[in-house]
Amino acid sequence: MSLALALLAGLVLVLAPGGAAAKPQRLVSINLCTDQLLMLLADRAHILSISYLGADPAGSALADRAAGIPLNRGTAEEALALRPDLVLSGLNRQHTTNRLIEALGVPVFTLPPASSLDDALDQIRALGDAIGEKERASVLAGNIAARLAALPKPSGETSRPGALVLQPNGYTTGRHTLANDILVAAGYRNLAAEHGIAAWGTLSLEDVILSRPDVLVLDDQR
Repeated sequence: MSLALALLAGLVLVLAPGGAAAKPQRLVSINLCTDQLLMLLADRAHILSISYLGADPAGSALADRAAGIPLNRGTAEEALALRPDLVLSGLNRQHTTNRLIEALGVPVFTLPPASSLDDALDQIRALGDAIGEKERASVLAGNIAARLAALPKPSGETSRPGALVLQPNGYTTGRHTLANDILVAAGYRNLAAEHGIAAWGTLSLEDVILSRPDVLVLDDQR
């Protein structure tokens, strides 16, 4: 542990208010997914900071809502300096950061990756419960579920246009993924799934061309 972080941890412990509040009042997000859910569910006054990714329109659907919210780079030092009641984070790539924050006495809510639309709705409810906004989360999840149910159902498998999600080096997403569920709900056939790809995999340029996709969903990474 760095000296700066050790000193910061001591400051957090000294300045932290006594007694835990039933509803977290000081919220920090260090993950893109939790950034967006937090902006949808929490009062602005309770959001101390979100990650810089939440304000980047290349990856955040709610970048416009991030105006005026302080941004962080996802470090433990930044999160602890804000004296949060709760830190919202991802699960896999931020494991070490999460453990460090928790070790210094600040609770962390971790959001695992969603592999389906049902998972995504469960995530909304779980995060809402964690930040004391259970009713808002239930309403949001219910509205999304109702809109999904109201989408027209395709008349047949072959009548639907084909789509491919493509990232650099032919990386794509097949069955058992959130992207697959979104494509299917929107009325498309996921051509990667038809190539036998489950979860994540790659397609050659030849495979992409021979698939004759009607739509390419391209990664906007720069």
